[in-house]
Amino acid sequence: MSKRLKLTGMEWRKFCIKDLFEVRIGVSIDGNKIDRTGTYAYITRKESNNALDGFVTDDADKLCTQFPVITIGNETAQPFVQEYPFFTGTKVNILSPKVQCNAYALRFVATSLQQHKSKYSYSYTINSSRLKKQIILLPVDADGNPDWAFMGAYMKQVEEEHLSEVLPKLEAQLLEHIITLGALEDREWKEFTLTDFFSPIKGNQNNMSSLVEGEFPLISAKKWGNGVKAFVSPNNKGLFPQHCITLNLDGDGGAGLAYYHEYSFALDSHVAALYPKLLLDRFCLLFIARSISAQRFRFGHGRAINKSRLSRFLIMLPIQSDGTPDWGFMSDFMKKVEQDTLSEALRYFKPKKYKRMLTGGGRIRPFFMEDILRISNGVRLTKADMTIGNRPFVGSSEACNGVTGFVDNDNASLDKEVLGVNYNGSVGFSFYHPYEALFSDDVKRVRWKDEAANNKYTLLYLSNAIAQQRRKYAYGYKFNALRMKRQIIMLPTLADGTPDFVYMEHTMRVMEYAVLFTYLKRLIGQNGQGVTHLVIQKSHSTHREEW
Repeated sequence: MSKRLKLTGMEWRKFCIKDLFEVRIGVSIDGNKIDRTGTYAYITRKESNNALDGFVTDDADKLCTQFPVITIGNETAQPFVQEYPFFTGTKVNILSPKVQCNAYALRFVATSLQQHKSKYSYSYTINSSRLKKQIILLPVDADGNPDWAFMGAYMKQVEEEHLSEVLPKLEAQLLEHIITLGALEDREWKEFTLTDFFSPIKGNQNNMSSLVEGEFPLISAKKWGNGVKAFVSPNNKGLFPQHCITLNLDGDGGAGLAYYHEYSFALDSHVAALYPKLLLDRFCLLFIARSISAQRFRFGHGRAINKSRLSRFLIMLPIQSDGTPDWGFMSDFMKKVEQDTLSEALRYFKPKKYKRMLTGGGRIRPFFMEDILRISNGVRLTKADMTIGNRPFVGSSEACNGVTGFVDNDNASLDKEVLGVNYNGSVGFSFYHPYEALFSDDVKRVRWKDEAANNKYTLLYLSNAIAQQRRKYAYGYKFNALRMKRQIIMLPTLADGTPDFVYMEHTMRVMEYAVLFTYLKRLIGQNGQGVTHLVIQKSHSTHREEW
C-alpha cells in the first residue's frame, strides 16, 4: 500500500502567476447569437459546471486547442481546469502553464487560486492584468521550484479518496435504475403483488431502552447500513430467522427501503420481515429487495406502509415466456453484480431501449405554478446572525446546489425534500434538496400540492420545467412571488388533464440512469476496477411472530 501524501511537512513558497503561466483572454464570441447545441465546449464566466454553458460550433480559428489549461471568469473569479478544446469569450482568462504538467497539478493550482476569490467582485474584477500579479502559495521541490509531480499526485489521491466514498452510492443508484426500469436485456417485465411471493411479519421490538447490548443485529427503519441500528441480546420477544427481506414501514427518509438479511436479528416494530413462500436463493432476494426499494419515494412520515397498503404493494420483475418470474435470471444477474461487479453486468444493457422509454406521457399542456404547487418563503438570515454549523444554508446561487454555507441556526424556513427556486440573485435556478436545510429569503421553497407526487424525480422534472423560463428573468426583473404564482410551465398530462407524475418520474430515472451508466462505464474502462460491493453479515436464527 502506497504511503498517503500529506501537505504538512512540505516546503512552500510564494509564486507570481505570470512567472508560471502565460495569461491571455478568449476570442470574442457573441453568446446571445450562438446555437448551444454544437460540437465544442463553450466556457463562460459561470461559477458552476466547470463554467460550461453549452456546446457550440463557431469559427475554428477561435477554438482553444491548447490543454490542459485553467480558465477564470473576470467577474466570478472562479477557476476551472479545461482538458478539452473549447470556445470562450473576452471576459474569460486562460492560464497556460509554462512547463509541462498534467490536469491534476493544475487542479492544485486552481484550488490555491480559489483561496483569493473573495477579494474580487463585479466592481473589482480579476482581469488579466491583476491575475498576472496574483501571488499564490505552492509546495516546492529541493531546488525551490513548484513541485508539479507532488501536486499532481496529491490531487489524484484526493480524487481517489472521494471516489471511494461516492462510487458505492452511485453504483447502488445505477443498480436501482437497472432493476426499476427493466434495463436488462430485452426481457419482458411484469407487475406482481409482493404478497404473492412473501409472507409479511411485523417487528415486535417497541421498547429500545430495554434491550441489552449483544451479538445480534437490531434492524430498524434506517435508510443506511442495511437497517442495522445496534447489536443486542435476545429478549423474551425472540429473534427473527435468517434469509428474508426487511421492509421499512415508516421512518425519517427510510420508509419503503428494503434489505436482505442472511442472519438472525431482532426487529423494530416499524419494520416488517418478508419471508419467501418459494425456495429462493439470496441472490433472488437481493434483486427483489432492490425492486422493492425503488418504490420508496411513495412513502414517508405522512404515508406509512400499513397492512392494507402492503397487500397492494406491486413490484416489477423479469418474466419467462410463460409469464412467471424468471428467478434464474434474477439470481444469475445478482451473482455477476456481486462477484464481478457491474463491469460484467453491463453486458446486459441495451441503451437504445431506454430512449424508447421516453415516449408517451400524454399531451403536454400549460399550468400556472400556483395551481399545482405549494410555494413557501425563505427567511432572511444575515451573515452577522449566522453561526457556523453542519446544516446547509441555501442562498440564491447557481453553484453547489444552491448551498452557500453551513450554519447552526434554526428558523421557519427549515425544510427538506423540497425544490429551492431562486427569485433573486441567480434568478430562475432551482435545486432539489433531500436533506434538511435553511432557505434564504431570496429562495422560494416549492413542492407539489399533491403530496403523494413529491419525490426526488418528479421535483427534478419540475426543476427542468421551471428552468425553461429562466432567461426571461434577471436581477432587475426578479422571479418574485406574484410572477412565480402566475408563471406558466409545460407538463405532461394524463387523459383527465392532470399532471402525469408517473411519466415525470420515469423520464428522470431514465436520464439519471444514462448519466450514471456512461460515467461508471468510463471509470471501469479507465482503471479496471469493479464497482458494486454487497457486504453481507452472518449470524444465527430463531422464531418469528405473525403480523
